[in-house]
Amino acid sequence: MQTTQPQQSQSTASLLSGFGPVPTRIGQRPPLVVANDNAATSMKQQVVDMLQEFGLKVAVAHRSAAEAYLSQDLYAEALPHLETAVRFAPDDLEHVNQLGFVRYIAGDDQGAIDCFNNVISRSPNNADALFNLGMVTFGKGTFAQAEDAFRRALAARPNDAEAWNNRGVCLHRLSRLPEAAECFRRALELNPSDQDAVANLQAISAR
Repeated sequence: MQTTQPQQSQSTASLLSGFGPVPTRIGQRPPLVVANDNAATSMKQQVVDMLQEFGLKVAVAHRSAAEAYLSQDLYAEALPHLETAVRFAPDDLEHVNQLGFVRYIAGDDQGAIDCFNNVISRSPNNADALFNLGMVTFGKGTFAQAEDAFRRALAARPNDAEAWNNRGVCLHRLSRLPEAAECFRRALELNPSDQDAVANLQAISAR
């Protein structure tokens, strides 16, 4: 003869399994457990650190893709990858500067200028960004701004023959001929085979 086990109530079964019954009235709900301030701060910092680490990995992946395209002179294809890399790693000034260069090649002069000024605002003596800013602003016909950029680039890197020549061209456009001639001479001192500087100096001397 079988003996039947007494049927446990749902409430008893839940308790035996380690959980109480689900409350059905608001008044029966247990209070929410809120982490203390120290635990919450620690958890928040862990999340921030995790997101930063993830962002850096995303930036590295997109930089690698951009460099692969740039190695084949595929600037349009590289551009969105550089944009994403800089968005996830905005403090990498080398790649902000590179993004400016690619924007310039793609015809976005203002976007390029914004990148170079971004670098310069955080690294005022960054010769590469200053030189690039001079190139773009010269192309836009703002010769005084370009001359200032090349002058500042030379203050950071005085042995740059190309920057001396380019500053001289800006000064020539601004009708500051003696200063322009001196720049061309400085360029030739640093690089006697600089044919641009030779031609520019000859043009001024012939006037």
